[in-house]
Amino acid sequence: MPTFAVSPTQPFHFQRMARRLLQLEKSTYRELNGYVVRTVRLSKEPFLIGFRYDEGGQQLQVDVKGQVTDEQLSEAEQLVRHMFSTDVDLSQFYRHAAEDCHLAPLTNQFAGVRMVRDPDLFECLVKTVISQQLNLAFAGTLTKRLIALAGDTLEAEGKTWRVFPTPEQVAKLRYEQLQQLQFNRRKAEYIIDIARKIVDGALDLDSLLNMADEEVVATLTRVRGVGRWTAECLLLFGMGRPDLLPAADIGLRNAVRRVYKLDRQPTETEVRNIGSAWSPWSSYATFYLWESLG
Repeated sequence: MPTFAVSPTQPFHFQRMARRLLQLEKSTYRELNGYVVRTVRLSKEPFLIGFRYDEGGQQLQVDVKGQVTDEQLSEAEQLVRHMFSTDVDLSQFYRHAAEDCHLAPLTNQFAGVRMVRDPDLFECLVKTVISQQLNLAFAGTLTKRLIALAGDTLEAEGKTWRVFPTPEQVAKLRYEQLQQLQFNRRKAEYIIDIARKIVDGALDLDSLLNMADEEVVATLTRVRGVGRWTAECLLLFGMGRPDLLPAADIGLRNAVRRVYKLDRQPTETEVRNIGSAWSPWSSYATFYLWESLG
């Protein structure tokens, strides 16, 4: 069983991050023998990968279940660094937030908590489209159903695990198959059509990595079913861009009202005005405000 360790930039609060994943990302993360585990693809091959944190050594311990090549092991390390934002220096954000009497208490409360990114952009985009105008629980249920319908299975640790489907696997689906799983017709069309655009070469998600934030938003919002909020979530949870402010998000607006002690929910414009002071760390200010909602 190949293992390796990643040394995150401190502070790094894995326990709270793991608790959040197990509570809110039940479609992809589970607990097994003291590890938080999920399936990923390494060189397009599915693997089960587990994470636990060594408090004494301040290292994230990673186990890859199965036989991997040196190339896949190197890919796994880069993937873990991406997923758990291990190289992000949060101390810069904390110094910035210390100047805001409303944000400063949150950085104390959530010190070391990082955004956990999705392992690839297709998974992030599809999960975000699924989440549009849905509560987290039902969005997770629909994600599980999609994975069960279209994804691969993997045998590991005496169990059968599901793997998030590839664009090729989703592109083969019919809209009616998702409707039978309680997806509405439009959302079924959005998801399958996005996959088909990727397979046909009309949409290259990897090319987005080299674009500025607003260029990514402009490119994605030309795709049916993708609005600004969805594009911003991809920038946040797919790429980990540091200065995103999804001001239209209801959860963020509720959090701003609560933390900034406003007498009503602020408008998108008002959130942008308040949030202008968060730059260049708007993403983490947003994330910590979301966390404050519990």
